[in-house]
Amino acid sequence: MSDASSTAPQTSAPEVRARYQRSARNYLLDQKFQLKYTGFLVGISLALSAALGILLWNASSKIIEQSRTAVQQGQEIVRQGQETVKRGQEVLVQSRRVSEVVAMNIAKEYKDDPELAKTFGEAAQRDENKLKDEQARLERDAASLQQRAAALERQAVEVADNQQMLLRLIVALLSLLVLGVGVAGIVFTHKIAGPIFKMKRLLRQVGEGKLVVRERLRKGDELQHFFEAFEKMVEDLRARQQAKIEKMDAILAKLEADARAQKGAAEIDPDGVAQLKRLRTEMQEQLDA
Repeated sequence: MSDASSTAPQTSAPEVRARYQRSARNYLLDQKFQLKYTGFLVGISLALSAALGILLWNASSKIIEQSRTAVQQGQEIVRQGQETVKRGQEVLVQSRRVSEVVAMNIAKEYKDDPELAKTFGEAAQRDENKLKDEQARLERDAASLQQRAAALERQAVEVADNQQMLLRLIVALLSLLVLGVGVAGIVFTHKIAGPIFKMKRLLRQVGEGKLVVRERLRKGDELQHFFEAFEKMVEDLRARQQAKIEKMDAILAKLEADARAQKGAAEIDPDGVAQLKRLRTEMQEQLDA
C-alpha cells in the first residue's frame, strides 16, 4: 500500500487564459440569428432611405425646376432682345436710305445756294454719324445677347447634368447607408452571437466534467456579466470538487494509518482503496483539465 503522501492534494497548474482576436471569417457564427436581425435592420434602413431619398429628390426637383424656369425666361428675354435689335437694324437701314434721298434732293434743289447746301449737308452728316453710332450700339447689343443666349444654353445643360448627378449621388449615399447598416448589424449581432457560441462550448465542457475556464470574452462583447456569473459557477464547482478531494485524501490517509496500526491489511479491502484512489485521480484530472 502506498504512503499517505501519495494521496496528498495535488497543486493544480495556474490557469492560463487564451487571448482571442476577432477574425473576419468568424463574424457569422450564428447565421440564422445574425442574418435575421441584420435583415430586420437593413429593412428598416431601406424604408428610411427610400423615404429620405424621395424627400431629397422632390426638394431637388423643385429647385432644379425653378432653375430651368429661370433659364427659359432668360432665353425668352434674350430672344425678344434679339428681335428688338433686328427691328432696330431694319429701322437704321430705312433711315439711312431716307437720309441718302434727302441728301440727293438737297444737293439738287440747293445747288445754287452753297451755304444752305452746306448747312443741310452738315446736318445730314450729323444724322449719318448718329445712325452709325446707333448701329454700332445695336451690333454690340446683338453680340451681348448672343453671348447671353449661349451662356443660358450652357446653364440649361448644366442644370440637366446636375439633376442626373444628384440622382446618382442620392442613390450612392443611400446604398452606402444601407450597406453600412448591414455591416454594423452583423458586427453588433456578432458581439452577442460570439459569447453565446463560446458559452455553449464551455457548457459542454463543464458537462463533460472539465471544470476549467481558460477562455474569456473579447473586449467589446456583450453578456459580460452573464459570463462572469458562469465563471463564478465553475469556480464554485471547482471548490466543491476540491473539498471532496480533500475529504477523500483524509479518508485514504486514515485508512492507511489504521492499516499500519493494525500491522496488516486483512480488515481493509485493497480493491476498495484502489477504486477510491482512481476516483480521486479522475476528480483531480477534472480540475487540471
